[in-house]
Amino acid sequence: MSTREKIIEVALRLFGEQGFARTSVAQIEGEAGLLPGGGGLFRHFRSKRELLTEAVTHRLAQRGDWEHLLDPEFSFVGMLDSIAPTASRVDRLLLLSEMGLARLDHNRDVSRILMRDNSIDDSVLASFRHDEYEVVMTVVTRALTELAGGADGDWPAAAAVLVGAVSHFWLMADIFDGEHPSGIDSQRYLRATAELVAARLDHASEQ
Repeated sequence: MSTREKIIEVALRLFGEQGFARTSVAQIEGEAGLLPGGGGLFRHFRSKRELLTEAVTHRLAQRGDWEHLLDPEFSFVGMLDSIAPTASRVDRLLLLSEMGLARLDHNRDVSRILMRDNSIDDSVLASFRHDEYEVVMTVVTRALTELAGGADGDWPAAAAVLVGAVSHFWLMADIFDGEHPSGIDSQRYLRATAELVAARLDHASEQ
C-alpha cells in the first residue's frame, strides 16, 4: 500500500475502535509508520476530518464480490437458479440476508463510526447514504421484486425492513463482542427474518 492508503486503513480502524474524537493525528501517524506528531499525515490530508470523509468513501467504494450485484441487468433469481435451482423462497432470502451481513462485516469500521459516533459531520452521513445505503436498497428491492414474481407489493418498504433487521443483528452483536444479546446465532436470526419476508411475498402472490 502507498503511504496514503496506509493512513486511510489505520485511521478507519482507529476511528471505528476508539471513535473519531478520541483518535489523535499522532496516533494515526505512528501506526501508519510515520513519525508520531511529525505532520506526515498533513502531506496527504488537510485535516483529520477530511481524512475521515476520504476513509469512509474509500471503504464504501470497495465493492469486490458485490460489484456484479449493482449491474442493472443482474438477476438475483437467475443467479440462484444457476447455483441452487431447488432452493426454497426462504432459503433464497436467507442467502440474500447472509450477503448483507457479510457486507456489514466488510464495512465494520464504517458501521461503527456511523452507529456509535455522534461527532461526525453531515458529509460522512451523505457519503454513506448515497454510496452504500441507497445502493443496497436498490439491490434488495430489485431482488424482492424478482422473488415476488410480478406480484404487487410495497417492495421498497419490505427491503427497508429486511435491511434494517440484518443491520440490527450486526450492530447488537458488535456491541456485545460478537454475540447477539439474545443468544441467538446469525443463522437462526437470519432464517427467522427470511421466513417473515417470505410470508409477505407469499401473501402478495395470493392476492
